Amino acid sequence: MYYSLAPMDWITDIAYRQIVKEVFEKYNDDKNKELLLFTEFVSADGFVHNFDWVKNHLLFEGNEHPIICQIFWSNLQKLLYTAKEIDEKYNFDGIDLNVWCPAPKIMRQWAGSALMIDKENTLKMIKILSDSISKPFSIKTRAGINSSDKEKQFKFIVRASEFCDLISVHARTLNQWHSGEADLDYVLKLKKRINPNCKLIFNWWVNEETLSDKNFLEKVSNLDWIMIGQAAIWNPWIFVWINPSWNEKREVIWKHINLSVKYKWERRWVVEFRKFIWTYIKWVKNASKYRMEFMKVDNLEDFKNILFNI
Repeated sequence: MYYSLAPMDWITDIAYRQIVKEVFEKYNDDKNKELLLFTEFVSADGFVHNFDWVKNHLLFEGNEHPIICQIFWSNLQKLLYTAKEIDEKYNFDGIDLNVWCPAPKIMRQWAGSALMIDKENTLKMIKILSDSISKPFSIKTRAGINSSDKEKQFKFIVRASEFCDLISVHARTLNQWHSGEADLDYVLKLKKRINPNCKLIFNWWVNEETLSDKNFLEKVSNLDWIMIGQAAIWNPWIFVWINPSWNEKREVIWKHINLSVKYKWERRWVVEFRKFIWTYIKWVKNASKYRMEFMKVDNLEDFKNILFNI
């Protein structure tokens, strides 16, 4: 089974991807298991007009391969320029178009899930982008805008597969947001209909529980990849089904924040790292107490003192 770390803005940066990849390489003993990484969302508008704002999203190390850069926006010319520049100047293994994110700030730009509204125009965009770059091209999308749109979206994905090397499907509609039951059967049917040269990734709330469900694993074995997002934020071991000791987890947390500081700057990352520490210590006794302490930290030394006294 092939696994993928989902693209998540302000989560799947260079530091966290390296943590996930290092854990995977340490414990994976299955030659048939591979891990695919995605970047954070790279704004084509930012790439064109404010490159300093997005340049850190494009950082990656050689040990992160295979890695795909996900871009988003609604303006074709900006997307085209960004895709071509990344194709020529960066050593990513592919470029992915975001056709799935439901965040209001992205949809207000008619990007992300909003691209599912005018499917014909988006298909033209996909074809042009795919034809214009040398690297493999892919998209991530949803099962539709709402339940009545699922059939149209099904046809859209089948047609898009003619221009894509890979398609990731979040098996919920836009109206479901991040809740509600996912439609695995929808994705399994897609697998039978899409271009056989196009690989298919199933994305949903894949977690420790679903990965221990034999029925689920048997079904997804008919797909090419499964993608894990939210459940990986507090558990980079999820891809290798390992339950680490607190000592190991603590060492990984410490390495993670130091990598974050390495690629950015301390004050910013001690503060931004709170979203990770909130989930990393989810199962620690008196977790709420320690969370409150971490919320007050604004430097690396104080962070270390709290962490190594848990």
